[in-house]
Amino acid sequence: MNIIGSLEIREFIGMKPMIADLRKSKGLMQMYVADKIGVKQQQLSNWENGKAYPRHDYAIKLAKVLGVEVGELYKEE
Repeated sequence: MNIIGSLEIREFIGMKPMIADLRKSKGLMQMYVADKIGVKQQQLSNWENGKAYPRHDYAIKLAKVLGVEVGELYKEE
């Protein structure tokens, strides 16, 4: 199992997603980010709304596109 930034993806469950805030702060559209990481826009929307969580490989890609560490994608509520 891959460990990303010392956090396993399952540790994000129950945490507040910061993906939309990070994306908007960079001036990026959902469709652009989804295309860059190879998912549908709806999947990215689900991650942004906390309805789903990205697999570790997508979390790495997402963090790279947003220019942050993986651990910054979510924060404790």
